[in-house]
Amino acid sequence: MQRIIGSILIVAGTTIGAGMLAMPIISANVGFSFMALILFCIWFAMFYTSILLVDVYKYNSPNDGLNTLTIKYLGKPGAIVTAISMLTLMYALVSAYITGGGEILRTNLELWLEREISPQITAVLFAVMFGGIIAFGTRIVDISTKIVFSIKLLFLCVVIGLLLPKIEAAHLAFTPTTALPVLATIPVVFTSFGFYVVIPSLVKYLDGNLKQLKWVFFIGSIIPLVLYLIWELTILGNIESSAFNVILQENSGLEGLLKAIRKIQDSSVIKVAFNIFAAAAILTSFWGVALSLSDYIKDLGKNRPMVNHSVSATLLTFIPPLMFALFYPDGFIIALGYASVSLVILALVMPMLMLKKAQQQAGEQQPVLQKIAFVFLWGLSALIIVLQGLMVAKILPAY
Repeated sequence: MQRIIGSILIVAGTTIGAGMLAMPIISANVGFSFMALILFCIWFAMFYTSILLVDVYKYNSPNDGLNTLTIKYLGKPGAIVTAISMLTLMYALVSAYITGGGEILRTNLELWLEREISPQITAVLFAVMFGGIIAFGTRIVDISTKIVFSIKLLFLCVVIGLLLPKIEAAHLAFTPTTALPVLATIPVVFTSFGFYVVIPSLVKYLDGNLKQLKWVFFIGSIIPLVLYLIWELTILGNIESSAFNVILQENSGLEGLLKAIRKIQDSSVIKVAFNIFAAAAILTSFWGVALSLSDYIKDLGKNRPMVNHSVSATLLTFIPPLMFALFYPDGFIIALGYASVSLVILALVMPMLMLKKAQQQAGEQQPVLQKIAFVFLWGLSALIIVLQGLMVAKILPAY
């Protein structure tokens, strides 16, 4: 039971992180109703495809990593595409968490020390202070996540408890005049359900118990959905959209969100509570994704002792994203946005292809409802890729 609870918290903790902090920033021009619809649709797609990948393990050992499965079912070309997508996704996410965590660390250190600090210095401090725990393996990450996740929930409740009574229905009734800002939120919201990366690690951790795994991913993913909805309700219901946008135009990223929170209620309690919540949110996501990246690097290099070694895997896990954080210290939401295309390939396309191939090899027919679901998933995949392309081309607004 302890492993099941820990696994649920790893899924939820990996999900509730930088994406949750980015959500109010990207939804300032969208409104609560549209965000609620987008959140539900993307949650359903991500939960369903996590079950698809779990079902692939019916035909395989729980010790098989993602690279092993893709080589088996999709051959070397599929393995190469998966490897590039997996590494791009997780490096982008870890980069976002290092920049976001470094930004929170810098904001607080400057307040305490009363002097300016370079964002590069705090990015390195964050990576070194909290990244080293990954070298100790899943069990230590499990224990650490339980502790920090509990702290995160506690202070999230404090923030929500202070802000909920101030919600105004008029703020929630806001709707955009065009569909462009709504469409632009989809890629970033999509990466906010990026728990897919922990599936192979948790399959191994729970010894391939499919029934337990399906409950883990259902409960572990629906907790973030509920909290996201409450979070959006709280923030968007407390500040008028145009005022929020003015703040975000003057202060990008997490700094803008922090100033918006202070504008809503300028009290020391909410400042401290939000800072602790934000730090804990990034930390649990950081650990979950970094653990998965380290395990994936080891799986890629399982026949190469130098790569498979814990120290080598840890260095390969953190050096590339740290380089991004040093050169793009304000790249918090940029990294999340670019992660969406890789996540489409990994979390939507690959599970469909692998499960279909596994069913064919086992001589099983694909269920009719599954075929219908696959049509929806292919459509969603194409939509997200097109939207991200339009954002890169600056046809759609990028945050």
